Amino acid sequence: MTKKQINQQIDDLKGLKSLVETYEEVAALRMQAIRQSVLVARDFLDGLSAVFAQVKSNIDKNVDVTSISTLNRNGKSVAVFISANEGLYGDIINKTYELFIQFVGKREADAVVIGKLGVKIVSERNPTLLYNYFDFSDKGKDMDNLGLVMRYLLQFERIYVFHGRYQSLLNQEPVVSSISGDQIAVAGDASEHHLYLFEPNIMDVLRMFEGEIMATMFSQTMHESQLAKFASRLFHLDQAVGSIDQTLGEANVGKRRVIHALAARKQLNTISGIYLWGNS
Repeated sequence: MTKKQINQQIDDLKGLKSLVETYEEVAALRMQAIRQSVLVARDFLDGLSAVFAQVKSNIDKNVDVTSISTLNRNGKSVAVFISANEGLYGDIINKTYELFIQFVGKREADAVVIGKLGVKIVSERNPTLLYNYFDFSDKGKDMDNLGLVMRYLLQFERIYVFHGRYQSLLNQEPVVSSISGDQIAVAGDASEHHLYLFEPNIMDVLRMFEGEIMATMFSQTMHESQLAKFASRLFHLDQAVGSIDQTLGEANVGKRRVIHALAARKQLNTISGIYLWGNS
């Protein structure tokens, strides 16, 4: 490469670094804006989900839950893949999709995709998959679309949501959450089954979960997904800045080598000229 080409490469790298750092700052602001609220609500809603599962497990197994539900259920299962509308979220979206497609392949469950990026992934990897699509904003609360999604999901007896979950800035894991009170079977799981007394009665408790709490738990999964995506974006953009700095360092080394080579060539030309004049 010539000196001019190297200078152009350095300018391009500096511009790219500035752009990446801007995205990184935005991702950090968005992550900090929702991180505390998500983590505070997480333990409470995880416990609430466990209570919901205990309520459903205490219903007589000989009773059809759909017949006593306060909602018009169809007795089916649905798997919801929460993706995004844009990229630059690292690998958390792909990991979540792998978990989702394995689940759908092993169980008879309707599929739902949330986010334009999810549509693209399905069309590229599993074009024969039948699914329903819903839009949802990446930037925060989207109550209108949340209502549309919930109206569709509430017809199903079992609702499983696949989303990213924030563990730390370095670690975001794909998980599946049940917002319908159905325990997700895990290999080697030997959880105990407890019987409870319900006041005023189990049906009133079930109505409360179905009427008020399921939408809250689904909203929490959307916030969990957003937090995991912004954390993943921040981590991978920080790695990108490191890679750009490394490439910039290599470009500067290359520039110095070219400068030294040009200086050496100039000195050789000068010495050759002196030698030729001396011989003449």
